[in-house]
Amino acid sequence: MRKSQFILVSQLKQKLQEFPGIVSSLEKKDPHFIDKTMLWLKSSEDILSTYTISEVSEIAGFRSKIIAAKMTEGRGINIKKNQIKEASGILYDIQNTVLTVLTPYEKKINECREIVKQLLVLTAQTHTQIYNPSLPFEDFIKRIWLYILSENDLRMGAIKLKSVLSEMDILMLIGDEIELSDFT
Repeated sequence: MRKSQFILVSQLKQKLQEFPGIVSSLEKKDPHFIDKTMLWLKSSEDILSTYTISEVSEIAGFRSKIIAAKMTEGRGINIKKNQIKEASGILYDIQNTVLTVLTPYEKKINECREIVKQLLVLTAQTHTQIYNPSLPFEDFIKRIWLYILSENDLRMGAIKLKSVLSEMDILMLIGDEIELSDFT
């Protein structure tokens, strides 16, 4: 089973949204800057590892640079300063690595999002699929997807989506893009 690219994109976007907070903690000389950076790196590493994305090693390498700075000779204050200097020197490279991973996945999701929007507009125009609020939303989304798969005029779009995304991702995109007012 393919892993969810939709979830991957969401998780990586969330990590990038957290990044300005790390930069701000450096700017404010927050004593927890190193801890925040290491936590961010480790959680980013975990995401990339889950999806077997090779850039996981690059993120681990950044983490190792910060750890290595802690092991240098000197007094306690100098050790902390060395770590801060090392971490601050690689901040741009850290976020750029995650952004580089995210970009092609995000582009692919956005292209599929456009196809889903078109399929939903065409489906809504048929007035054959009516939303019933008393039924679970997920069931309605699945019914829409089955309709798209079964209609000759829509099937090519469905095949294109299936060639790029898992069915779970397609259902999440439909759920994300559907305007229920079009189906009432």
